[in-house]
Amino acid sequence: MNQQKKIEVTVYDDAREFLRHTEQLFAADETKNNLILGLALRLRENPQAFSLAKPLLCTVRDPRGTVRAAGVMTPPFPLVVYSDPPDLTALGALAEALAAGNWQVSGVNGVDVVSDAFANLWEKKSGERAQLVSNSRAYELRQVINVAYPSGAMRQARAGEASLGADLLNAMMDEIDLEPRREFSPQEVSAMIERENVFFWEDDGKVVSVTIVIRPQIQGICLSGVYTPLSFRKKGYARALVAEVSRAMLARGYRLTNLFTDLSNPTSNKIYQEVGYKPVCDYHQYRFQKSR
Repeated sequence: MNQQKKIEVTVYDDAREFLRHTEQLFAADETKNNLILGLALRLRENPQAFSLAKPLLCTVRDPRGTVRAAGVMTPPFPLVVYSDPPDLTALGALAEALAAGNWQVSGVNGVDVVSDAFANLWEKKSGERAQLVSNSRAYELRQVINVAYPSGAMRQARAGEASLGADLLNAMMDEIDLEPRREFSPQEVSAMIERENVFFWEDDGKVVSVTIVIRPQIQGICLSGVYTPLSFRKKGYARALVAEVSRAMLARGYRLTNLFTDLSNPTSNKIYQEVGYKPVCDYHQYRFQKSR
């Protein structure tokens, strides 16, 4: 009998039920799995946290009930895929089930070897072409290393600064130029400010750098949206801001913080390691395109 037909692909309507089967697996290596874990935990709080479209939460289990692969997708964003260790049979079953269910899969993101494998399987199954669009590295910090700081100081964004925060974060998205694009609205940033999750570095009365904290996990939380406008760069603001926000998150009771960097940007990979971030794994994101 074909081994693939022995395994079961389950799609969940409720993130609580999905996490009942996966949370311990993801939490065993929280930074490696921080994207899929953080998304699922947020969907447990609010199924429409990322879009009005129905999210996808699914597992692939072998005949003994062991989870061999899992996926979370919040359309129009890519499928975030998990399989540890990578299981080609389970990933193939996942690709087949998504194609049969007419899910619109814009791309895939995940640990490099897993994402690579799924992209290859999806190409064969769907006839679409997989294009690598992002090569990033996941880092983890448990203790901040003291470094010299520039002038100025970190502070939380204040009520009334949502438009400023949204403008800075959208300027970052313009530079990243990654589709589908994440657009930050002042309303969304205002809600993050209320949760005390938006931070600025301010120097001489000017906001010169921004970062946000997102996707709380079990022990950790992710720093994201680190951006310094061009005219304020090469002064150490981003490094200082990441260090101070990381320190603030540890003071809030998190045991670790994590973040992603673009491997094409050696500066960010260098400065985050200087304040205590250690590399954990690499992620590959693909875009799926119709073949001509």
